[in-house]
Amino acid sequence: MPLKNTKKAKTKGIAQGVNDFPERLSKYRELSDEELIKLVKAGEVEPFDELVRRNEVKIHDLCYKMVRNYDDAKDLAQETFIKAYRKINKFDGRSKFSTWLYRIAVNNSLNFLKKQKPTVEIFEEITSLGQDDPVQRYKSKKLRELINKNVAKLPNVQRAVFTLRTLEDMSYQEISEILKKPVSTIKVNHHLAVKNLRNYMKGKV
Repeated sequence: MPLKNTKKAKTKGIAQGVNDFPERLSKYRELSDEELIKLVKAGEVEPFDELVRRNEVKIHDLCYKMVRNYDDAKDLAQETFIKAYRKINKFDGRSKFSTWLYRIAVNNSLNFLKKQKPTVEIFEEITSLGQDDPVQRYKSKKLRELINKNVAKLPNVQRAVFTLRTLEDMSYQEISEILKKPVSTIKVNHHLAVKNLRNYMKGKV
């Protein structure tokens, strides 16, 4: 269903389309992100649908890795695109559009996590890890679920940095742009995240 012209209807349509975007050919698919953004800023709606199509899977995946709940991630992804649409005129093109979206998604996820009541969970003690680095052990299928649960125990900024660096394989510079923090701060938070994960996995915390 095409989006209507009112602002409310537009954002509602965008939210509904994040996870159920129709599989149809689009005349906008040949355009670059920059060209699509220019059209959206000029008042067209459908070009933004194409931007959603290009980014919806990775934004939902990022939100899920942050909050570890499918339904919450779905809502956060929808909120990300709604905010992006409403603030599109503030996008200045100095970073990639996808980087800008990641920044909105991470901020949404961090704000969501701050509102959650901390939960107390008892994790299985893994004695076989020894001094192994959890970043290297993450790819172990046997320990993946346990490490995921322990990632959820990290302080919010450390969780965001670890998720972007290790799970999304981003560079420190890219993470710096997304979180708007110095590269040195990003590196420190990643180091602390790895250290904390190692302690969690050893049962020290």
